[in-house]
Amino acid sequence: MPKETFFNLPHVKQQRIIRAAVDEFSQRHYSQVSINGIIKRADIPKGSFYQYFENKDDVYIHLFTQVSDSKIELFNSLWELIPQLTFKEYMMHYIGELKKLGASDDQMTKLKHEFLNECPQEIKKQILKTEMPKSMNTFKKVIEAYVEKGEFQKGLDSNIGAYVTVMSISSLEHFDYSEGDDALSALVKIVDFLIKGMS
Repeated sequence: MPKETFFNLPHVKQQRIIRAAVDEFSQRHYSQVSINGIIKRADIPKGSFYQYFENKDDVYIHLFTQVSDSKIELFNSLWELIPQLTFKEYMMHYIGELKKLGASDDQMTKLKHEFLNECPQEIKKQILKTEMPKSMNTFKKVIEAYVEKGEFQKGLDSNIGAYVTVMSISSLEHFDYSEGDDALSALVKIVDFLIKGMS
């Protein structure tokens, strides 16, 4: 995580540094990303970088914290739709909004690809250890709302429901696609399967 000095910077300067890091990480293999590249793009002295971050891994972890937080904000912004939508409709709406978010930023798509294919295992583990509980807690609340609404069975273990939901959705790259399947149709199948188990 960034040091306190980073958060004390004016918002515009914080965003300039983050944008520089996103540019650097999205355009190079993880192993080739350098602090020199980031500071050159951000137009800051090297000494300043170390006042804000420990190293390039620290910056990368912060980028994914921001991505995760924006997904959770999106999820929470849809909370008021729960009374009007079934769980499946809610999930499809969320996934649609998520796709719009991803489509609007090609660099974030490249970062996700890098995370899956180039990021060192230790850094990946560290990110997942911090960010997965946030997602699970968010899904847990939604599942509990649908239990309360009567769509899911009373006494459902919302922790397990949230775990299975998050792990299924976040591991789509490992899904064994049938002929004619794409990510969206696979998601629909997964959500249908989850609903059956929780109903």
